[in-house]
Amino acid sequence: MREERIVRGYRHRNSYTGIIALLLLIIFVLCGIIVYMASNYKKAVTANVDISSTQMVSEYTEEQKRLIEEANQWYLRLVNPDNPLPENYSVEVSEIKPKYSNYVGLKFDSRAVDALNSMCEAAEKDGVSLLVISGYRSIQKQTELFNNKVNNLIRDGYNEADAIAAAATVVARPGTSEHNLGLAVDFNTDQEWFENTKEFKWLSENAANYGFILRYPKDKYSITKITYEPWHYRYVGVEHAKEMKRLDMCLEEYIEYLKKGGSK
Repeated sequence: MREERIVRGYRHRNSYTGIIALLLLIIFVLCGIIVYMASNYKKAVTANVDISSTQMVSEYTEEQKRLIEEANQWYLRLVNPDNPLPENYSVEVSEIKPKYSNYVGLKFDSRAVDALNSMCEAAEKDGVSLLVISGYRSIQKQTELFNNKVNNLIRDGYNEADAIAAAATVVARPGTSEHNLGLAVDFNTDQEWFENTKEFKWLSENAANYGFILRYPKDKYSITKITYEPWHYRYVGVEHAKEMKRLDMCLEEYIEYLKKGGSK
């Protein structure tokens, strides 16, 4: 009897072992099927995305393609805290006409300096005096200005961290200023009352005709992260300056607009 029980127990164990082995085999096969299906699904999705992207590009009109390419042009280069200039950035600059400069030696991007001089000359003919008080700045000069602002805020009672953060809203960090780019100028004063002058009124009406925009409008702080600067103007080219004015867009918004082929 005892031997029979042993045999039966052995047979039961063999049966259990066989069932477990079968279950493991089924699980292994199912896993293989799932992995295979997932792999094919991923390939199919990727293929569809590639096809869709290709179709989207091919469906752009020639004008939309041109606008997309324009977003990468030198005169539309975006410089801000999220898009700093590379450390080795350099640009050829030329002197602004002395009669339109606060002091001799102020410079601007050589490719756009004629547009700046022409705008100042046109304003002069209309009885308006546009005086450039700041043009191209080296990274070293920008660092000096930024540090000075931080130190002033610390003297006013800010701790260092808060002073740095506050300074960055009014003075761009080195490498993130359009003055480092060579395409920005400040006119007459760096005080907000400039918006009440005939010079500001003239710029509001005519700057776009010479390729310039008010870079940091009063109602765009949430996008530019720079407080309102009625004295700060940026060269973007006549076509784009007029279009930005028509669309009421700041440069950040306009670049995205161009990248979409001119779609909001």
